[in-house]
Amino acid sequence: YLQTLINRYMPYIISVAAKYKSCGCDIDDLIQEGILSVFSAVKSYDSEKASFRTFVTLCINRSINDQFRAINAGKRIPDNMITAIDEVILPDESNPENIFIEKESYNDLAVTLKKNLSEFEYKVFSEFLSGSSYNDIADKLNISVKSVDNALKRIRSKFKK
Repeated sequence: YLQTLINRYMPYIISVAAKYKSCGCDIDDLIQEGILSVFSAVKSYDSEKASFRTFVTLCINRSINDQFRAINAGKRIPDNMITAIDEVILPDESNPENIFIEKESYNDLAVTLKKNLSEFEYKVFSEFLSGSSYNDIADKLNISVKSVDNALKRIRSKFKK
């Protein structure tokens, strides 16, 4: 179900990421951030506030824009855009899109992440999704900022596959 939702919004994600091509950004990284923002939108959607389509496009725009700023300003990820995978709460499935993921899908995603990421990468990724900056992750895990950056690059590469 998540893949269906990602496929549905992929053209929009690509068009938003393409706006930053002339800035020298890695478009694939921005697209990956857009994909992750769809996941984040699914878990935090509130049907009483807006339509899902409006909400997810706002999340995609903000996520890619924030990633662009992070690349250019010390790699800080905004706290309000990321939530730990273990804290995912399913939204009401009666939304207008009728594409939301069942709880098992989220559990499957967490299992898939744990299976495909090393223990170190999973720790870095969990901290990243919690909104920690590269420096905060490095301090918490007692590693260098470069190690954090390299781990996140490996994770993105695994997601692309």
